[in-house]
Amino acid sequence: MHPASHGYYELHFHQDFLLAQLYDSWNVTTTNEYRKDIKHTVGQLEQQPWAAIFDIRDWQFLTPESIPVMQKQIGWCLQNQLSHCIYLAPDSGILEYLKQQAHAQVTEHNCKFVQVATVEECLTTLENWQVNVPKPISALLQQT
Repeated sequence: MHPASHGYYELHFHQDFLLAQLYDSWNVTTTNEYRKDIKHTVGQLEQQPWAAIFDIRDWQFLTPESIPVMQKQIGWCLQNQLSHCIYLAPDSGILEYLKQQAHAQVTEHNCKFVQVATVEECLTTLENWQVNVPKPISALLQQT
């Protein structure tokens, strides 16, 4: 990460499935890097539908100047065929606030979306949605 970054993330992409694991508190530098990396990673699909798990169990905060960047990121994902999305996160007042702020500018969409607290709920939801979780992604989730 860039020295001015705060917090970090890991992106794991396999076939048409993204696992994004977010950690610690983020400033605008980290948020911009994340946005750029998501666009580069998912942009390879060339407008094919894709699914994602955003694991924010260890994510703590997003600075106010980062919120517009995250709003653009979420909008980009929805405009670029994100079809199924899970936020893997505990119920938390701060995370609920951040989610509301980041989703404030999101227009109507067809993406299936849910927030769950456990890996088991995450995998069950995807199975119910008939979304195949690639084995490398499933293995990463089982490790956490």
